[in-house]
Amino acid sequence: MEQPPNYMDQTHRNLVCRLKKTLYGLKQAPRAWSDKIGQYLVTSGFQTSNANFSLYVKKTDHGIVVIVIYVHDFIIIGDSDAYIFDLKKLLKQKFEMKDLGKLHYFLNFEVIPSPKAIWLLQRQYALNNLSEYGMMSCKPISIPLEQNVKLSANEGDFMEDTIIYKHIVGSLIYMTIIRPDLNYAIGVVSQFM
Repeated sequence: MEQPPNYMDQTHRNLVCRLKKTLYGLKQAPRAWSDKIGQYLVTSGFQTSNANFSLYVKKTDHGIVVIVIYVHDFIIIGDSDAYIFDLKKLLKQKFEMKDLGKLHYFLNFEVIPSPKAIWLLQRQYALNNLSEYGMMSCKPISIPLEQNVKLSANEGDFMEDTIIYKHIVGSLIYMTIIRPDLNYAIGVVSQFM
């Protein structure tokens, strides 16, 4: 942050600005936001999960409400649509918010509810990665890598830009969240990062 023009003169050379609230882009801003929203939710009757500090749960006579927060995105689920609506209205009064309606995508996951389960898919994420790295014409196989395959850093063509390789492996690692069957193959190729 820079001081306003003409603010400094010879008598006030050593003065600094004191921020009354965080500015977007400061490295402290995410922590300050997390503390602020967390305090508000806890004072509103929510409990923080011991397993995940971005998960808040509130049990009431109306049922249960769960809020998951990732940076500035919220997922709100619960037993009562009316209570969720009231909660959203309450949050909008305190914070600037936009309701995007029913959940369809979150963090590159496609979310598909069914009567017995909630399906998380990364099909579009995988297709985007294949397209980005020029691999749309590759043939699919059921087993990503044979067991006991020995790869060597000295075989094959040398990659001029190793950052692309790191991006590919990183995007594959992200897919293991819901595709644990990829762990072995990704573990093998990540040894060469």
